[in-house]
Amino acid sequence: MNTQKISLTALLFWSFAATLLGAISTAVFSETAFNDNFAFSMMVLACAGIVISTALLMVDAVLAVCNP
Repeated sequence: MNTQKISLTALLFWSFAATLLGAISTAVFSETAFNDNFAFSMMVLACAGIVISTALLMVDAVLAVCNP
């Protein structure tokens, strides 16, 4: 039976991507400065998370190729 495990790093990547999309929509549709500042802060954190999780996914891919 061929079962695949869900990668925690991939799950983190998609959650950061969803957070980034939510922050963008908050910044576009917000009417107060507080919501704008909060959205911009979330965008920065989400971008940093996406970069880190992408790097970890690349390391996992290299390790999977090099250590069969």
